Amino acid sequence: MKKFTLTFILISLINVTAFSISSNLPNLADEHEQTPVPAIVIQEEVEVPEDPQWTYKFLIPTSVAIATLVILGNIVQYFRQVTKKRYKVIKK
Repeated sequence: MKKFTLTFILISLINVTAFSISSNLPNLADEHEQTPVPAIVIQEEVEVPEDPQWTYKFLIPTSVAIATLVILGNIVQYFRQVTKKRYKVIKK
């Protein structure tokens, strides 16, 4: 019990001294909050929004539509061939 009490008092003293030392330090935050003056002032150019190119307007949507049609056509053709081989018509 004595070791615990002595350890507790020692840790408390260390904490008190640490807090008192940190409050005595000069305020360093003020130096970093000031904005520095730049050596060369560079003015930013105003960007004019450009119209999208014709490829974005016409070519890309057309190619997406064609690719979708090709994929759907392949799916339909596959199922037509599978069902044609699966079922045989027997003539009487």
